[in-house]
Amino acid sequence: MKKSEWKFPLPRPHCGVVLGNGCFGALVWGAGNRLSLTVNRADCWDRRGGELIAEGVSYARLCAAYDPDHPEKLAPVFRPQPADRPAGWFRSTRLPGGRFDLELAPETVLEQAVLAYREGELTVECRQGRRVRRLRLLLSPERDLLAVDDPEELIQAVRARPGWEWVAAELQAGGYAAPELLDADGECGWVQPCPADPALAALMRRAGPGWVCSLKLGADAAAALAAARAECADFSEQSLTAARRAARDWWDRYWRTAPRVRLPAGFYQAFLKYALYKFACATSPAGGVPAGLQGPWIEEYQTARWGGDYHFNVNIQQIYTVAFPANHPEHLLPLFDMLESAPFQEVMRRHARILVGIDDGLALTHTTNDRGGAVGGVAGPGCVLDHAALGWLAQLYWLYYLYTGDVEFLRARAWPFLRGVMRTYEAMLQEKDGRLHLPLGISAEYRNHKGHTCGPNPSYQLACIHMLAQALLAAADVLQEPPAPAWREIEQKLPPYTLGGAPGEERIAIWDGQDLDICHRHHSHLACIYPFDSLGAAAWDDPAVRAIVDNSLDHWILKGMGQWSEWCIPWAAIIQARLELSEAPLTMLETWRRLFVNEGLATVYLPKFRGISAHRRADIAQPREKNEIMQLDGTMAAATALYEFMAHTHAGLTRIFAGVPAEWRNVSFKNIRLPGPFLVSAVRKDGATVKVKIFAPRGGAIRMAVAGRTRMQLAGRRRWPAAAVDLPATINLRPRETVWLRAL
Repeated sequence: MKKSEWKFPLPRPHCGVVLGNGCFGALVWGAGNRLSLTVNRADCWDRRGGELIAEGVSYARLCAAYDPDHPEKLAPVFRPQPADRPAGWFRSTRLPGGRFDLELAPETVLEQAVLAYREGELTVECRQGRRVRRLRLLLSPERDLLAVDDPEELIQAVRARPGWEWVAAELQAGGYAAPELLDADGECGWVQPCPADPALAALMRRAGPGWVCSLKLGADAAAALAAARAECADFSEQSLTAARRAARDWWDRYWRTAPRVRLPAGFYQAFLKYALYKFACATSPAGGVPAGLQGPWIEEYQTARWGGDYHFNVNIQQIYTVAFPANHPEHLLPLFDMLESAPFQEVMRRHARILVGIDDGLALTHTTNDRGGAVGGVAGPGCVLDHAALGWLAQLYWLYYLYTGDVEFLRARAWPFLRGVMRTYEAMLQEKDGRLHLPLGISAEYRNHKGHTCGPNPSYQLACIHMLAQALLAAADVLQEPPAPAWREIEQKLPPYTLGGAPGEERIAIWDGQDLDICHRHHSHLACIYPFDSLGAAAWDDPAVRAIVDNSLDHWILKGMGQWSEWCIPWAAIIQARLELSEAPLTMLETWRRLFVNEGLATVYLPKFRGISAHRRADIAQPREKNEIMQLDGTMAAATALYEFMAHTHAGLTRIFAGVPAEWRNVSFKNIRLPGPFLVSAVRKDGATVKVKIFAPRGGAIRMAVAGRTRMQLAGRRRWPAAAVDLPATINLRPRETVWLRAL
């Protein structure tokens, strides 16, 4: 697919087509003769109110205060100091930017937007009577500059509209002054000063046959405006030609590396292509800013929901996991850079010291700004006791190594981070009756009927601890480092999950004594399946373990999905694909598509209608123009799910087409990346897999299963004559060797 098309009207910002370079983002939308550009920067923050765990909030005190019948006994531990906020306190948040409204000639009507993926250029087609006119928009992949090419002079006026126009009351309450509006011949925009953080300047200026827009931060309003003017000053028709060439080169490199996928369903083919484009726009290493909940696309008409923060209890991990099968692991590097930055490291080490009294551990709250300060508060178990949030980030480091084979990255970056996260868990664990247990932890967002949000031995945390122990033991072997005795002890003495249910009907529970007893949107208790894949091949071969998993799955299904939001359903589809339930995953995504994907292919947090999901029921009826919440996690989780349907590795076994339903009779993909690393391609024709290609850049062994096939022919340049092999089969490859499995 070379292009995607959207028909106007696109009536809301998050229906708009995205442009972005990892830092500067624009949403292109509108109707009639007005084209709107909602603009923002991913690094535009008010960092005041980034909270830290208070001295005295120790894990030991929390464990001592825990009473399964009285959750209120924990509250005094979380607030050892007065809870009153200081005067002028303002919660840390991403800031709304604003928008530019481009008024076109009165007889002009916006007709469609056409995105050319190879060029990264958006063409807006307009109709004037029978004539088609065009604007072309290009956001530089390497500069904070958006060019609007208007050779036919369609743009009659540009109106600058800062976010202040909609959210002045909230900003004034936080100590903000009104922005300075700019309106001169050939130039318009605004400068928004901030009480304690850099000012933002948004500028649009005539340049050649069109306009250019830049957003810049500066130490104060004057510095920000000077930076924006300098960015725009030298832009000319020659600059546009050079920018187009640079964009073509950047996008050509990106798509050349990404997998090529052919799906029989038009929506999913278009969605996956656009999701991968959006991922590049949100996470480009050139921008140097990791993506938060909404990437660089914070709307102008309301304050950022959840502060537009780094939500680490599932959301950021879902955004970034797609980098692995999509063969773009380098897009994780800005996220790792932020986690390893001095401010983040200082916060994480401080939290570990306060919680468990160690100097070599890492701990973090699950919602933060770009310097590690908590955005969602620190006054409850969900913020302080969700160590799996950091453990899931540590898994991204481990997966980066598995998918790249980069031993130096493992040594210099992954190893220290994994060890720091595990050290905190080690300090939390206690021995009891010859077994290890975790006295207190959370299963993300779960609250029982007594009001408790935490308990002993949460299955979520146990799965995370096992994943970390397994990763560290494997890493120690690669690096020839001595493993800590605690890691082997964890594998031997810590249960893989907590059980509930009647004898003979055991299933994975939330925590000790707490079964899954409500519809719950966070599938944390099933994390041993996905994301942590912590049970291992031997466990999956054990009938008793499979019975527990099957019981857990049925119980989970029986509790329903009426409270699930947009990121929950793709997660569920991945769990089902990993259990080889080939018909259920697509059914899940079909429900998700109808409930949570808007006209612009953006995933939205609130269901579009009632009757299936009751999530945030009171908000469903609100006008979308005032209450649409876009989150990248739903988009990227669904893209990951589509890749997982076609190829994934679970419990040491790579499965091809395990999640593809029977109705998808013709499916193919080329160069999905899998851990090893391996690049795998496959063709399914008339409902049967006819060919699988495996390329091993660094060599290694891959254990392979193919849905519907028990025997195939194995061949390769070094493997003639071809030989029949029974599946699953372990295939050993030399560095840069390619082999094929073909139908007999």
